[in-house]
Amino acid sequence: MPELTPQLLLAAYSQGIFPMGGEDAEILWYSPHPRAIIPLDARFHVPRRLRRTLQQGRFTVTVNTDFAAVLRACARRGRAANIPGSTRN
Repeated sequence: MPELTPQLLLAAYSQGIFPMGGEDAEILWYSPHPRAIIPLDARFHVPRRLRRTLQQGRFTVTVNTDFAAVLRACARRGRAANIPGSTRN
């Protein structure tokens, strides 16, 4: 099994695939169906109506704000036991 590196995680997440810990420290890969992948690059377009809604301040949109805190919260719930320390650091 390949090492679970940040690069591997990013590549998997960009395809809608994510790891979950299995028994005996096994890493299982999940690809839920159906799934939505929103490309946040030059292809991403915010429709005019959505832009107006966001400008009203009724919603907060964030991306990649505190990955370390997410991992810590998962660990507290026993869901990050199989995430290598190098990924958490």
